[in-house]
Amino acid sequence: MRRVIFIVVVLALVGGGAYWLLRGGDRKIPKTPPAAAPQVGSCWSVDAAGAKAAFPWAGGPVDCAAAHTAEVFHVGQATDDLLHRLDKAKGQDVAIAQNLLYAQARRACVVQGTAFLGGNWHESKVQILASWITPAKDGFFGCAVAPVTGPAGDELATREGSLAKAGPSLPIECISALKYVGCAGPHDGEYSGSYSIAPMDAPFDETAVRNASAKGCTSVGLRYLGLAETADRADLSAAAVGPKTGSAWLGSDQTFACYLMSARPLKGSIQKLGTGPLPFA
Repeated sequence: MRRVIFIVVVLALVGGGAYWLLRGGDRKIPKTPPAAAPQVGSCWSVDAAGAKAAFPWAGGPVDCAAAHTAEVFHVGQATDDLLHRLDKAKGQDVAIAQNLLYAQARRACVVQGTAFLGGNWHESKVQILASWITPAKDGFFGCAVAPVTGPAGDELATREGSLAKAGPSLPIECISALKYVGCAGPHDGEYSGSYSIAPMDAPFDETAVRNASAKGCTSVGLRYLGLAETADRADLSAAAVGPKTGSAWLGSDQTFACYLMSARPLKGSIQKLGTGPLPFA
């Protein structure tokens, strides 16, 4: 295959450092979610920018049977040890403690999101969102799932009804200009599977992550085509969508969505195509 294309997607945990305003002392950390906490099962009509705010999101919850863009599936709290560590942190230790909290909340949302959706969320046209709940100093966070229009996850899509166990009903097929489309129409890329970098909680190294995801998605693509890992197709390239920055890596599941990309528009699936000619549109 030709060179690997990288598409960076950020699994968002929002309301970060700016909300950690009160620190100090061995305070007693509340164990009851604050009034600002969203209800599990509540739905919200927000855009991508609005979803970057801490809860409560603007506009308040809406009926899940009506049009909405996000659904809250879990409310959790960071551990006391990390919250007390942040309370006592000074200088560079503040950023370290904040990053550890960030990772802990994000990881919880990823794990809970997979269970809520009923399958690997990377295979569905959704994004997992994690937001602190005001006041963020108490470490409460809300997890939501949002349908998205493309692999970058930067534009939320509207839907009606709950996403509980609905992940398999929103499979990724093909993409055109970084938007999800069906494979029957013109497109320039096709989802070929996912690849996870091990071991979990490995320290982030940008070069190593890019190389590993490139190699992994190339292998995934060749298997999708029905070819051996030693095979090559100069008319296709592999694209890896996932956490390729330090902030995106924190608390992620280190998993990348893989695509096979063509320089010319295609029409129809290339699954198990082998060495056959590409179905150009």
